[in-house]
Amino acid sequence: MQSPARALLLVAAVATAAAAGVLAACRRDTAAAAANAPRRIFLITVDTLRADHTSLYGYPRQTTPRLDALAPTGVLFADAVTQWPKTGASFASMYTGRYPQTTGLMQKAALRIPATYETLPEMLHEAGYRTGAVVSNAVLGAKLGWDSGFDEYLQTWGEGDFPTNAQEFRDLVHAPRVNALALPLLDRHAGDDKLFVWIHYTDPHAPYRLPAGEPNPFLDDAQFTGGEQAIEQVPRHVARVYRLGEQRDRRYYVAQYDANVRLADRCIGELLDHAKKRGLLDDALVIFTADHGESLGEHGSWFEHGPLPYNTTARVPLLVFGKGVPAGRRVERPVELVDLYPTLRDLVAPRRGHPDVHGLEGHSLVPWLQPREPRETVASEFRYSYSEAGERPHYFRSVQDGAWKLVQGFGRRGQRATAPGGWELYDLAADPAETVNVAEAKSHELRRLRAALLRWARTGAERRPAQATGADADAEKALHALGYAN
Repeated sequence: MQSPARALLLVAAVATAAAAGVLAACRRDTAAAAANAPRRIFLITVDTLRADHTSLYGYPRQTTPRLDALAPTGVLFADAVTQWPKTGASFASMYTGRYPQTTGLMQKAALRIPATYETLPEMLHEAGYRTGAVVSNAVLGAKLGWDSGFDEYLQTWGEGDFPTNAQEFRDLVHAPRVNALALPLLDRHAGDDKLFVWIHYTDPHAPYRLPAGEPNPFLDDAQFTGGEQAIEQVPRHVARVYRLGEQRDRRYYVAQYDANVRLADRCIGELLDHAKKRGLLDDALVIFTADHGESLGEHGSWFEHGPLPYNTTARVPLLVFGKGVPAGRRVERPVELVDLYPTLRDLVAPRRGHPDVHGLEGHSLVPWLQPREPRETVASEFRYSYSEAGERPHYFRSVQDGAWKLVQGFGRRGQRATAPGGWELYDLAADPAETVNVAEAKSHELRRLRAALLRWARTGAERRPAQATGADADAEKALHALGYAN
């Protein structure tokens, strides 16, 4: 008869062998993923770009002809939202794979991601990628720590003395200036075996002033209609910073916004042409998206983003194309920018049996990027977003599933902006502009979405907003030049 001690040793040996087998399997999966991972990854982002003002998403003006031509080669996500319609908070969720309520990275224009989080660039750097970036928004400056994980981090506004006037500062952030730094960066890294490049354009951000000599093809076109809707209701501080000359016509500002979108699109085309010429698009994956949208007079909000929870600022474009990505697929299922981190994590170094690596809260979109479209649900049914109606506790949170959207307002300002009790419900199919609150008439949908929103809210601690620390005088000047008050 076998002794108890011997039996325990045998069990331990079997367990050790099983664990070794699982570990070996994980290593084989990781090795296979590494072998099939794209050698180059491009993340191209455009500041303040609302999806419904791109021809990529059906806008009548041809604002994105270069991206339109690329859409048939990849996967277009028709319904993507940001987690917070401000640059710093949006990229904080994108780069950590976590919701703002979990990280506390919210509300402020400029934020510093704590070192406790492994950011997306850091993860890719550890996976063996050389990393480079060109950014054109001071909210993403190196002095706020956004260069962490990058081998090379370039800022279009440079160092030292620069104008603090928002109109003049535009000359330092236009798309041609981005490309003046980005194309040589591609040249320097053309020989790298594994490369991650992030390029961030800022042209659609207010003030919507085009570079000197850049024509606007949309003035007096077929969409330049609707009468002269004056902009007297624009808050005085917004008008002072962002008004263009004596122009008071809303349709003029919309045309200027659209022309800046087209400028960014053209320069994205030039960037990709150069990357292709240098062979960098061979074995590459390209992700195109935006940090948030922009209010252009809807809901009484002008030339800004952040205060309100509507899809003018929450809905963003998302297009993925390149290595292994099926051509011509359109995904209607709701997705979020917080999904990008787990998507790239799975592509670069997946871990078998660990879908929530390091506490990631987004859902991997990899199944949608495979040749065979998944039959089962592979992402959350819902999308979640925050916005603020000023300083806490005046803020909003929302949930939407593609058909319906529920908004909950908090605090005196938040609830005053919404219906009594702080709830708004919208039928997105019948009312995509979110103008008719049907909360009372559609109580079943209200209860269903409210349950989802409250269940999601309990997943995080809703921490106090994180503070941006360590920004020096130059960074503060650049923030003010963009019209930000942190």
